[in-house]
Amino acid sequence: MTTTQNTPALFVGSFTHSLDAKRRMIFPSSWRNLTGESNQLFAFPHPEEKCLFLHTAAEMTRRLEALRSGGSMDRNEQQAIRSITAGADMLMWDAQGRVRVGENLLAHIEVKEQVVLVGALTRIELWSAENFDLALPMESSAAEDVFFGGY
Repeated sequence: MTTTQNTPALFVGSFTHSLDAKRRMIFPSSWRNLTGESNQLFAFPHPEEKCLFLHTAAEMTRRLEALRSGGSMDRNEQQAIRSITAGADMLMWDAQGRVRVGENLLAHIEVKEQVVLVGALTRIELWSAENFDLALPMESSAAEDVFFGGY
């Protein structure tokens, strides 16, 4: 299943993978089909959590359009964008679906050997296996209402 420019990809599920000797992980084939024509992901270290937010090229285009439609930005907003994007990276997978994640991003998530890719609807989160287990909340009434509430 592929997506169109008008319909955002929705990522669900989770995958645990070991990093190989070259510090690469497998990007799930079922998700590769959701990224459209591009084999690119944009990785942003979360400022408060030990995880990365991964966005598709289409999602980044959507976010950029929303940013542009907001009008001109002051110096503080421009500096915030510069700060966020300076630590980011563009990831690409090879013909075997392997993705090399930079050492600075791997250090941010404190990965040892295994990573967990988590579908979070319009984005993917990348965690170390150890930190992912610690980040799971016990409950959330807002999330439960969205996914399990009535019609």
